[in-house]
Amino acid sequence: MSGRRIYVDIDDVLARTIESLIDLLEETHARRIEIEDVRHFHLERSFGLTEAEHRAFMERAHSDVVIESIAPMPGAPEVLSGWEDAGHRITLITGRPPTTNAASRRWLDRHEIPHASLHHLDKWNRPSWNHSGLPALRFDEIPALELDFAVEDSLDTAVRLVEEFGIPVALMDRPWNRDLDGVSPGAREGLVRCADWQAVEEVVARG
Repeated sequence: MSGRRIYVDIDDVLARTIESLIDLLEETHARRIEIEDVRHFHLERSFGLTEAEHRAFMERAHSDVVIESIAPMPGAPEVLSGWEDAGHRITLITGRPPTTNAASRRWLDRHEIPHASLHHLDKWNRPSWNHSGLPALRFDEIPALELDFAVEDSLDTAVRLVEEFGIPVALMDRPWNRDLDGVSPGAREGLVRCADWQAVEEVVARG
């Protein structure tokens, strides 16, 4: 099916962000963990950081040098290029703060990842997320994008997309989104767990 409007997240969907953050944890706290041990989406818990440590860690993680050093997920640029060729509209929606916009765009350009637009979405309602008041997307503005499908790794965000807007989601399989306790049967029906970008491509191709 051509001409679909597809929402694609960046961190741990297009970018191998958790690998980069684990390296950063070792660099800043002399402590290393395995990806499979990252069972909580909020790194304060998964990395065992205090609130102050987490704040400083995320400030470093959102620096230009760290963002631009992250490797792309295998197959992601090629799949998105195929989607663009097929006439799909790719809308990138990230939970990164808007201050990362320039670095994120440079990263996308460097790895030749096609997209029609890039939006910063406040996924967790954090007061300090956009302290500069830069342009950002609100959850209640998502329907205006007329999206047909989404690719996410955040279970909470994926469930909201299904339940509030009826948008089916390819959930990129990660340790922090495997516990579906509390997820309604209706939401589960709207989620398709995908191990990699080949699986995501197959789901979209099925229409």
